[in-house]
Amino acid sequence: MTTLTDTEREHLTSTLDQREQVLRDEIRAGLTRMRVEGYEDLLSGASDAGDESLASLITDITNAEVVRDASELKDIFAAKARLAASTYGVCIDCGAPIPYARLVAYPTAKRCLACQQAHEERRNPARRG
Repeated sequence: MTTLTDTEREHLTSTLDQREQVLRDEIRAGLTRMRVEGYEDLLSGASDAGDESLASLITDITNAEVVRDASELKDIFAAKARLAASTYGVCIDCGAPIPYARLVAYPTAKRCLACQQAHEERRNPARRG
């Protein structure tokens, strides 16, 4: 079903595996930071409104980073499932092969470029010219 060579599939699988490990490490570090950053002064009672705002901002940013990383990790799991099902590299909308160059640039791509652009336009009609 896919037009990827074995070498291309192996390269992309390795890329996905490496990115998965990086994301797992970043999520773990982010969750650890969320537990410890910015709260020492708040807990000691020596904080002011600025300290509280900064602690809240740090927590919000770290939380957003963890959510973003978790979303990307979910995309990697989906890409690996497509690899296992031999549907990786095939557009989920039109069934056309996704070019290798696109997959190298964006290994979790599930749509060809034309279908991805159409998908984004449907999701955000204000982007249309």
